[in-house]
Amino acid sequence: MRKNQLLGTPSWAGWLFVAPALLMFTAVVMVPIVWSSYLSLGVWNGLGKWRFNAGANYLSMLSDTVFRHALLNSLFFSLVGSLIQLIVGMAMAVSLISIARFRNIVRVPYFLPAVISSVAISQIFVQLLSADPEGFINGSLRSIGLGEHTQPFLSNTSLTLTIVTLVDAYKFCAIYMAIFYSALVSLDQDVLAAAEIDGANRLQQLFLIRLPLIWATIAASVVLVVSGTLRGFDIPFVMTGGGPGTSSELVSTYMYKTLFSQSNFGYGSAIAIFLVVECLLIVAIIRKAFSATEKTG
Repeated sequence: MRKNQLLGTPSWAGWLFVAPALLMFTAVVMVPIVWSSYLSLGVWNGLGKWRFNAGANYLSMLSDTVFRHALLNSLFFSLVGSLIQLIVGMAMAVSLISIARFRNIVRVPYFLPAVISSVAISQIFVQLLSADPEGFINGSLRSIGLGEHTQPFLSNTSLTLTIVTLVDAYKFCAIYMAIFYSALVSLDQDVLAAAEIDGANRLQQLFLIRLPLIWATIAASVVLVVSGTLRGFDIPFVMTGGGPGTSSELVSTYMYKTLFSQSNFGYGSAIAIFLVVECLLIVAIIRKAFSATEKTG
């Protein structure tokens, strides 16, 4: 007899509690994935009849130069953005725990970008980087005698991808600051006091004691930030729309354009399925790497 039956609880009671979350997950995640998988195997413009094409959409991605460029851009966006968010988030968290007074006041400007909408953040930086009318950055360069460096930053194909990556990282750094800060302040103070008595300075305490003790939190944060940046869409789309040309095009923005601008639901759905598989594979590799690291100490 099951333990919950011995306690007088029906065996189906657990399923009853998780049913709302399970139904919501099925409705907003599993059903769209299944529907997109079906659409990706054919040709459909949203109005006519769906026609099966035996997965030719997936083969088309191999010869699509725009898709290949968008994939490389997405990998850069994810790698650089993830590193910035994790490193800056950790630095912000460490700086917070070292502040003895007015900590709550300092946390407000730290976390402010995270609560501002992505559209608002994007428009703020579009205006700051504007060339016509002249924005704050170009105006500042001109005022300090560096007028030769003024330019339309968001029209420079060699800068746009880096700019949208930095703006996206700026918005979400505070999320990981909050995660790391919560983990750091929950550490056993007796361990830290013992390390201080043994002569460990603050840097040694950070790298030899604090970070190893929150390793599980760091691993979870890496998974979150990588999966989030691989699906990044809003800030790049609002700031540049993937342009100029394809200089800042991501897989997600290219998928959106294919689906809703070109009404090519078959090919767009294939790109969506590729994005899902890509996220799952990369996250699985990261989890495997962290698991191996934990086993080897």
